[in-house]
Amino acid sequence: MSTNSHSLRPRWLAFFLTVDFIGLALFLLGMQPWLFGLDRSPVIGYLQIVVFLFGLGLVVLSSFAIEKLFRPSDQPVTIREDVGARLSATGYVLVAVSCTADLIGLGSHPLPGSPHLGTLQSIGFFFGTAMIVTGLAMYHPRTTKSRAPRA
Repeated sequence: MSTNSHSLRPRWLAFFLTVDFIGLALFLLGMQPWLFGLDRSPVIGYLQIVVFLFGLGLVVLSSFAIEKLFRPSDQPVTIREDVGARLSATGYVLVAVSCTADLIGLGSHPLPGSPHLGTLQSIGFFFGTAMIVTGLAMYHPRTTKSRAPRA
């Protein structure tokens, strides 16, 4: 993906926005399957967790790609922006671990019982999502306001 060509930016933007909305739809499908008429169980299953984690991953990756499209090619990445990218990645890992805790044996309802998205896992999901949003906000490039020359 070359961000130098201004003629390709609208195409890349449309592509990544499409990926972003597909990720949002997958996230909603995993978190709230009743919106699509697919709720068949009162508990959250392994497939639901995988689907909404995949959707959230698509949203995060395409959001970073969109942010990169708007970055001027000659502007270096600052420490704040690098920390923002790493914070978002860490937030995604926190969401993934907290949501799959029962499946990997760390939760309060380990297998072979049915997985349960409990209070602590929901708190981990909330803080991980907050880290992702904070990291995306930190990654956004600052624009310098040009001041009019004093006469």
